[in-house]
Parts: sequence; C-alpha cells; structure tokens
Amino acid sequence: MQSYKLFQAAVAAHILGKKTNFRFKGDKEKVTVTENVILASKKLYNELNSSNSDIETVTELIEQKRTASKKFLNAVGVPWML
Repeated sequence: MQSYKLFQAAVAAHILGKKTNFRFKGDKEKVTVTENVILASKKLYNELNSSNSDIETVTELIEQKRTASKKFLNAVGVPWML
C-alpha cells in the first residue's frame, strides 16, 4: 500500500505540472490504462484551471476521466483516486 501512495504522489505532482521522472513497466494493458487515466486527469485539471474553460468541455473531460478510471479499476484492481 505504501508504494501505491508514493505512486499517487508522483502522479499528482505530474498532473499539477511538476517535473517527474517516473516510467511504467509491466503488463502492456495495465501500462496503457494507467497512462490513459493520468492523461485524462491532467486534461481535466488543466481545463478547470483555464480561463477559457466552458461547461461543455469540462463535462466531456469528466466523462473521459470517468471512463478511464473504470478501465483502470478493471485492469489494476484499485480505484483511481486522483
């Protein structure tokens, strides 16, 4: 569980735009769904912090993140918390 918390902290830093140096190794499906959920989270975060954001785009990005989160749960077995 401790390693998952470290993983979440590194991903949160990445989403916030901080430089991180993490790489994913392992099962291709798990790597892909992990990359997708991180990207969906980052896109939503950036849009929410944009002065040009609109409700339609935010709603679409929320749905993309929700879908990516479900795929992450199914592939990895733990819920996406970010």
